[in-house]
Amino acid sequence: KYSALSGKVSLNWTVDDHHFLYAFAATGFKPGGLNVDVGLGPPAPFKSEKVTNYEVGWKAGWFDGHLRTQMDVYYNDYENFQVIIGYPEFPTFGFELNVPDTTQVYGFEAQAEAVFGQFSLDAGLGWMHSDLGAFWAVDPRNPPSALIASFAQCDPRLGPVGVAPALIIPYCLNLEGQDQTYAPEFSFNLGAQYIFDIGDGMTLTPRFNFGHVSKQWATLFEDTARGDRIEDRNIVNAQLAWSDGEWTATLYSTNLTDQHYVAALNSNLNFAGPPRQYGVRVMKVF
Repeated sequence: KYSALSGKVSLNWTVDDHHFLYAFAATGFKPGGLNVDVGLGPPAPFKSEKVTNYEVGWKAGWFDGHLRTQMDVYYNDYENFQVIIGYPEFPTFGFELNVPDTTQVYGFEAQAEAVFGQFSLDAGLGWMHSDLGAFWAVDPRNPPSALIASFAQCDPRLGPVGVAPALIIPYCLNLEGQDQTYAPEFSFNLGAQYIFDIGDGMTLTPRFNFGHVSKQWATLFEDTARGDRIEDRNIVNAQLAWSDGEWTATLYSTNLTDQHYVAALNSNLNFAGPPRQYGVRVMKVF
């Protein structure tokens, strides 16, 4: 059973018709739960997670409303941050633990939308940094004989404990300062389109999108030799839409360059990102 009281306090200021400033502080809650026994001894339940979020932002309009921008900075402070440790021998299960020390995630985001006649442009970027609190854990990919012994003597808060802590040190790892998993430091996207009038109320609209996602870690152990590093990727999407106001037919392609990349890692299993896909969509407006 878990219960929590969450709330939000915000301050908004409409500077004028084109500029809006805001700031807020909010709290959030994620309940705890039970772990599944995967043969390494009775697992302990994991506790609830709490976060306090602070954000300051600015929304603005420029050039008589043709350009809209939004920027914000944020800071998240986590208590008992929940993390999942996967097992190579049991890839369908994960063991969830709490980081006993404070975990921090903070960053900056910006978006822009521009419309000038038939041409429109949209863009966004994000920078994020995550910092895991003091936390000790065992990488389950170590040899099983060492794994079982080290699990019993690796305390998430204290590190190696027990009758022979010196034997556990190579397996009980201090993860303080590691990145949150699947948290790229930088991401960027850009999209553009132009509406061509081809007569009789019909239009032809080509659109292109480009997205970049920087390198990221798939596990908290950040072991490059084991493939924990997911490389950056650049994805291009394109489409061409014909419309007469009631009917719209769109020829589209995602991952146009057919980039091959690893999107996720689970218990030493690599999951490929979607390959190039293409198709046609037809829509009727009533």
